[in-house]
Amino acid sequence: MDKRFNFKNYIKNRQNFLKQHKDEDFVILDGEGCVMLSAPHGVSQARLGEYKVAEPGSLAFMLELGNRTGAHCIAKTKDCNDDANFDEISTYKEGLKRYIRENNIKFLFDIHGLSKKRGIDINFGTHMGQNIKTNERLFDELTKKLGDAGFFVTIDNPFSGDVRTVAGSIAKELGIWTIQVEISFQYTNENKHSEKLQEMLRIFEEIVEVTKKF
Repeated sequence: MDKRFNFKNYIKNRQNFLKQHKDEDFVILDGEGCVMLSAPHGVSQARLGEYKVAEPGSLAFMLELGNRTGAHCIAKTKDCNDDANFDEISTYKEGLKRYIRENNIKFLFDIHGLSKKRGIDINFGTHMGQNIKTNERLFDELTKKLGDAGFFVTIDNPFSGDVRTVAGSIAKELGIWTIQVEISFQYTNENKHSEKLQEMLRIFEEIVEVTKKF
């Protein structure tokens, strides 16, 4: 059990963050190092005119990981009748691209929520390896650590992180290492799985530390 972690505070941090920034389209939190964390679906969104529910655990996970690592962070904080991940052009993506260029970001983790019905713990979208080709060793280390910890990990199934997404578009346009991280709601949203959530956070924290070697 990680003494730094309290599930109630983990949820409260997300709620307070959204309350504080409720009138802003998205928010960027300055960090240090070369890693950026992204959560484009922490609020509801509209895709092709259809309402999509928020993935609150993805934002909570990103904020917790950001606090632990000091990584740069970006989060969607207001539903503007758009989808920051799906829309080909979005203020979120454009703001993210500018920040990456200006701050020498080399690694992007774009964090999402995954339905429990899929029976998957984590899905990584790599666009058939295109988004991670600048450092395949880092990706292999991440998947091995998660597999060794007992998590069921899939790659590019059901989500691939193609060129339309945050991860895919950033990788294609800026040429940096990106990954779309889909985490099952049972870990990011439910207190009864908080020990596994802490294990997952620990592994991602280790991987962010590993990026300092490159």
